[in-house]
Amino acid sequence: MNEDNSFFTISKTAKIIGVQSHVLRFWEKKFNSINPKKSSSGRRYYSSKDIEYLLKIKNLLYKEGFTIKGAMKFIEKQHKTSHDINYNLNLKITKALTLLKDGANIIKRNLN
Repeated sequence: MNEDNSFFTISKTAKIIGVQSHVLRFWEKKFNSINPKKSSSGRRYYSSKDIEYLLKIKNLLYKEGFTIKGAMKFIEKQHKTSHDINYNLNLKITKALTLLKDGANIIKRNLN
């Protein structure tokens, strides 16, 4: 999508996705990754990120032939995998920074 801070009403989002508004409301109940902001009057505003998820869901359901339950599990597994990858990457970065600091301290001590 275009900007990360773009928001769209449910009718505009439904048009972008190519489904009716009630389908979006249904998917919203089933998939935790869809979380539109709601105004005080209850009007939904979908972010660009929400629209990306909705397009993935539509693809899984309409093109890949997943059931709702299957799509939910697939997306949950994908999210868990990306979370695990990020966690492992953060651990490696932390270890690397610690080694760099330790190395810098050893060099400092040997220079003095």
